[in-house]
Amino acid sequence: MAMVKNYALEGLCCPNCATEIEDMTAQVEGVKRSTVDFSSKRITIEFDRDETEIFRELADIASEVDEDIVVKAI
Repeated sequence: MAMVKNYALEGLCCPNCATEIEDMTAQVEGVKRSTVDFSSKRITIEFDRDETEIFRELADIASEVDEDIVVKAI
């Protein structure tokens, strides 16, 4: 069964980074949908894998895009 979670993207400073994170996260195995809202600095992910693994991959993606971006559970 798919789960939907929201995470904060602290340090997200431009729409291009938001788009890149959204696109890269959507390609992660087990992610069905990924949507970044730049104005609120949040990402919503629908997935059907272990949440810890998804969170770890999201954190890796965010730091790859910009080392100042920190992912936090909300």
